[in-house]
Amino acid sequence: MSVLIVGGGLTGLSTALFLSQHGVDCRLVEKHRGTTVLTRASGISSRTMELLRHVGLEQTVVERGPKLIEGARWRELGQPANQIPWVVIRANGLHDLENAVTVEEPSLDVGHLSPTRPYWCGQDRLEPILRDEAVRRGARIDFNTRMETFAQDADGVTATIVDQDTGARSAVRARYLIAADGVRSPVRESLGIPRTGHGAIGYAMSVLFEADLKETVKGRRFVICYLPNPAEPGVLQLPEAPAVLQLFDEERWIFGFFYDPRETAAEEFTGERCAQIIRTALGIPDLGIEVRMARPWEMSHNSARSYRRDRVFLAGDAAHVHPPAGAFGANGGIQDAHNLSWKLAAVLRETAGDALLDTYEQERLPIGAAVAEQAWLRHTWRLNDSDELRRALRESTLVATGYRYTSDAIAGPAHPEPIPTEHDLTGKPGYRVPHLWLEHAGTRVSTVDLSADGFVLLTGPAGIEWQMAADKAAQDAGIPVRCHTVGAKGQLIDPDGAFLSTTGLTESGALLVRPDGFVAWRAESAPKDASGALRAVLDRILARSTGTES
Repeated sequence: MSVLIVGGGLTGLSTALFLSQHGVDCRLVEKHRGTTVLTRASGISSRTMELLRHVGLEQTVVERGPKLIEGARWRELGQPANQIPWVVIRANGLHDLENAVTVEEPSLDVGHLSPTRPYWCGQDRLEPILRDEAVRRGARIDFNTRMETFAQDADGVTATIVDQDTGARSAVRARYLIAADGVRSPVRESLGIPRTGHGAIGYAMSVLFEADLKETVKGRRFVICYLPNPAEPGVLQLPEAPAVLQLFDEERWIFGFFYDPRETAAEEFTGERCAQIIRTALGIPDLGIEVRMARPWEMSHNSARSYRRDRVFLAGDAAHVHPPAGAFGANGGIQDAHNLSWKLAAVLRETAGDALLDTYEQERLPIGAAVAEQAWLRHTWRLNDSDELRRALRESTLVATGYRYTSDAIAGPAHPEPIPTEHDLTGKPGYRVPHLWLEHAGTRVSTVDLSADGFVLLTGPAGIEWQMAADKAAQDAGIPVRCHTVGAKGQLIDPDGAFLSTTGLTESGALLVRPDGFVAWRAESAPKDASGALRAVLDRILARSTGTES
């Protein structure tokens, strides 16, 4: 077996899916009996939707989640009952919604940045979608199975896993191990990898409850409402309404609040006690409430100082954790999985050297830390607004899509920080390829979709030399590179010349795009020896000069 994945949440399941997409055999073990039943991590960014689109899951996610709309557009349309505005508000209580303050109203109009858009699909729905597709593609996924121990050597990792139904133990051998085992990550702890950050922010309780709030809400809709009641502060969140209804459910809610475990144990929060807390926070003392579920969790802010230790990698919450403000957490874990998967596939196919795997940490660790800080700032700002916090915040689509990499797998200058102050998706190395609609064989296609499963070379209309260079790279080095000329009469039709105007390339220039959609290298124009130039940059990016032993 090539890869053992420990942890079956969104990050682990995504890893199994993306590895299977690249033909890598993998096995996932998860100690819980099945996927989560509690709605959380609902916001899916446009960048994550791009990755799901590349494995054929975009439409499935759209169909299974509620229909969200920008707040301003919802108001323009007369507040239609079958749509939900993506709005975050702060109010003194539900009885005072007319005086609520809009804290955040993110734009869903990202058509200039992406071929898709953000969606809302709870973790309880997304996990089964990922699981089923990963299994369909050949991944083995075992729930109710935990990893007890592991040890690594020069050639791989040996783990002992336990079937929790029978207690039977078995040894598993894999070339690599990926720890997607959550915030407390036993794998990270056993490796002794330290973390930095603000640490534990507090302990929280998420309560799923039913209450008839139609008369109280009176048509005001939101996805999150912060309730800073001095007596019982908390957060009211939209749960997933039945997908077939696509409605704002005014009777089913999730309420979250902090508690101090030194004063009150989690099990002391009975249904009635939770109901009373909710009544106080909402400002409705006589509200009838039926508590369906209450789950404790720890809110914290930490980033691992390393994402790799020899043949073991950290991903998702095991590597970085932060407050849920901004809905960045699950997206970051899925993007970790995608970044690591194509690199592992290249090394296992022996088209890349082991040093390519070091670039997973080089790229994802700075992003993970920067995104964690943005989540921390949003969490603080939503509770206590200030000009200083506003200045430090980056716009949400920048955090989701505009980030950039500096690593040995990028042939370009280093970037001063991973999240810029403004979008610059113009074909620079380290950034995701700019989204442009082109035409191929009568069908519209985005540049973002062209490199879903391998390297792609996008050239101007006079870039015929690059096609020969790509063919030679495949023939001599075994590195498949698809080449597309882009222009009014190219393989990809670009009638308005958007490719050259956006990227600033000459007609013989080219962009080399990695399997994760990021620009690895750019040539302003074709050199005399295009084949030699392309081969040299591929060897550099894929760490081939260091050998391909794995």
